[in-house]
Amino acid sequence: MTFTHDFPDYRISDGTVEGIRALLEAVREGRVEDIPELVGALTDAERRKGLPVLKQWRKDTPDFWGEGHLLVRRGLLLAGAGCCTGAAAAVQWLTSRDLWWLGPEDPQVVVGVMGDRAPEWLAEVARRLAERRIVGGWEYGLIKRLSLIAGCEPPMTDSFILGWERDIPERGKTIEERLRDDPFLKAAVPRLFEVDEAGSDFQYTRDTDPGWPDALAALAREGLLSREMLVEGCLSRLLRGGRLGIVKGFLALLTALDLTADERAAHTLTWVRMLSGGHSLAAARAQEKLAELDEAGRLETEHLVEASRAALFRPEKKIVRAQLAMLDKAIKHDRSLTDELLPVTAEAFGHEDHSLQGKALALAVRHRKHAGDAILAELAASAELLPSDLRERAVEAFGGAVADEEADPPAAEGDVLPPVPYPERLDPAPLAPAELAEEVVALLRGKGTPTQEERALNSLVVHAHADLAGLRTALEPVVAAHRQPASWLSDNVFAQALEAVVMFVMGKAAEEKTRTLRIQSGLGALRFRFQEHQCPHTAIWSVCLSRVAEIGARLEFGDPLPFLLATPTWTTGTIDPSELAARLAAYEDSGTEPGPADLDQALLRLDREVPLEARAAADRLTSPAGRRLAAWLASGGLPDPVLSRETEGLRLRITRPGVLVRTEALPGHEDYPEPFRSLLGAHDPIGAPCKCRGGGQCTPQALALLPQHREIIAARMLSAFSALADSDHLGHGVPVLPALAESGGPAGPATHLLVAYGLGARRIEEQLFAVDAMLVLAARGQLDAEGLGRDIAELTGLRRLTLKRVVAALQEAARTGAYATVWAVFSGALPGLLAGEPAPAGGALLTLAADCAERSGARGAIPEIDELAARKGSSQLIKQARRLRAALSRDAY
Repeated sequence: MTFTHDFPDYRISDGTVEGIRALLEAVREGRVEDIPELVGALTDAERRKGLPVLKQWRKDTPDFWGEGHLLVRRGLLLAGAGCCTGAAAAVQWLTSRDLWWLGPEDPQVVVGVMGDRAPEWLAEVARRLAERRIVGGWEYGLIKRLSLIAGCEPPMTDSFILGWERDIPERGKTIEERLRDDPFLKAAVPRLFEVDEAGSDFQYTRDTDPGWPDALAALAREGLLSREMLVEGCLSRLLRGGRLGIVKGFLALLTALDLTADERAAHTLTWVRMLSGGHSLAAARAQEKLAELDEAGRLETEHLVEASRAALFRPEKKIVRAQLAMLDKAIKHDRSLTDELLPVTAEAFGHEDHSLQGKALALAVRHRKHAGDAILAELAASAELLPSDLRERAVEAFGGAVADEEADPPAAEGDVLPPVPYPERLDPAPLAPAELAEEVVALLRGKGTPTQEERALNSLVVHAHADLAGLRTALEPVVAAHRQPASWLSDNVFAQALEAVVMFVMGKAAEEKTRTLRIQSGLGALRFRFQEHQCPHTAIWSVCLSRVAEIGARLEFGDPLPFLLATPTWTTGTIDPSELAARLAAYEDSGTEPGPADLDQALLRLDREVPLEARAAADRLTSPAGRRLAAWLASGGLPDPVLSRETEGLRLRITRPGVLVRTEALPGHEDYPEPFRSLLGAHDPIGAPCKCRGGGQCTPQALALLPQHREIIAARMLSAFSALADSDHLGHGVPVLPALAESGGPAGPATHLLVAYGLGARRIEEQLFAVDAMLVLAARGQLDAEGLGRDIAELTGLRRLTLKRVVAALQEAARTGAYATVWAVFSGALPGLLAGEPAPAGGALLTLAADCAERSGARGAIPEIDELAARKGSSQLIKQARRLRAALSRDAY
């Protein structure tokens, strides 16, 4: 495909009146500064006559950036906005996808072409702009100026408020100075507490400017803002929660407001609610305020009880410890409150942190002599929530009040694991043209599963063979509405491949679209992408391009395929051998020659289990493709690769080496064309690293290429995961892990290393992908739990994983009831993790390990644990080591 940088032919018809001609010439020549005056000289009728020409020019102007094209487009933005006589049309023109980004830094330029309109018209334009989902910087400035000219207050929409907040900071002036002079101050500030993303800059200060919190507090002292409104708004916003930066900002505002004792007391219930469900920082602040009220004797007992129940249920250790201390202090101050407050401490008996359980029990034991028998019985019943070692202390403290319990809880009989996921059989029927068109729209944006993509691709091929004209009719609206290349909308290469097929199907009707969007849909461009510079990683995304080029060639040569051979039978991407034999039989009956890439992909997707009837059906085939299938099935299909686990060496650019997997070339890989040759060839990421630096897609689409040989794809993904771990961006890769766990073939070292990397992702929602994968592998009987533990220990030692994150991920796995699985992981990890100096998260690590060992009934000594437990000291690490040793030996300590 070729591109031209020539300007379109901006023709002006001979009969054009002088004023319109002058305006069009200014647009064509890029004289943006002359446009406001020329527009202002036109009547409404003349503006309506000039608008169709501007619309056509806008359509003809290329998208790519060049100084001349930018000036023309900016001229089109101004001239079109001035020539639109309706407010709705003007807003649509200003915010169109191909023009809005050219908005001038000074919105006054746009006001210049619209300022002669009636105030009602200007107010309507401002209203419509403010109601957009996002208001950019120049758009906010335009709304502000139009509202001031029209003499109206702009609608305080969410997007307008965010634009207003961004506009306030200005070099050379403080926030306070800017706010004092702002015309929208009193209307906009209350909305800051209602818009979710407002207040994101409140946390920042400068040497010359204390920032938003101090500015708002100062304006309240001057009477320009209501102090009550600020206090109520700030507290309500903190109750709603939000991301960390916003919470920090509103806490800074709360500090700047410096609530009086009466104000703090008036909001007692607010502090209790904030402690219950607020962000951890807001909850901690609420707890401080409640403690101040308690110290001043202004906190009712019922509110202390309610606050304590909320605080002791929270996961933050600092908040729980502080609340236990508050309860301890309250009971000491007034022994008559013992029966009312002591049962509240039992809320912490069920906390997941062992040390907090111990503190709660110690508090209950310390004050038990002042409690009544009914309260002791209640505490004894709650003691069942305690782990075995703490329950023994409860037995000693409460005596016969505790129900007769064995020293140890009954061992769990196996794990609570998720149901084994079985692949679903797909509907073989192609989508109807209308349904297919809707599916293509979503898939072009990368929003689809591999099986949805494959079914859509097959449906395009089927309908192109059966009724090409009807398919083109169905796809015409899709192509007309397609505004951006799939490569811009998604990094999913399959979306780009599907786009190329659609353009092949549309033929000459899509030539203008491929030119304006610069889509690489030509055969030459596609073949270059999949035939040149192949490596084990780029081959992953090149396979679908080779199939697309094959489909396009058959369409261009007038010999379209009747259907695709490589369409999966099941959701994993696997093909039933019997089904492939039936497809090839249909090809033989119709005299169709298979596409080589389509056939190669179909063979690589075949299920490992081959029914006898499938072998018999393949043996009856007579075509070269049929004989190839029969030979493939007779030989056992694609063998598993030889794998070896290797650790990177220290080099200049690798200060934190990772662990990768080498795969040997599969026998016969040289007989395949590219990119299949590279896909099945040797992959040596350490001895012979690729120039692509370990690229390749970490997607379910990649796994669907070899759905019965996941280790081949997993080994290639490892290079990307290792790099992502090094930059702490594992969140980009981990969503593939559940699909990896459900894929076919042995789960070897590459699969387990990917799961280990995933458990160390930055955020808990990212770690959950790895947790799900680990539990699915366990449910399928494919998890080497001790091996995964050793992988975790090694990667932690190499500083590729952070132990604290791994412990948090395993905690999530344990919450599902998979205690035996998690303990098995710990049994493999602990020797390596404890070999040197214990990590800072060692206490949490051994606490969780002890919980899992107790609940799963684990047995067997671990020398490193025994050595640690024998040390002197009372640190949490040593305490939990002793607890774990006791659990494994079932001896009391």
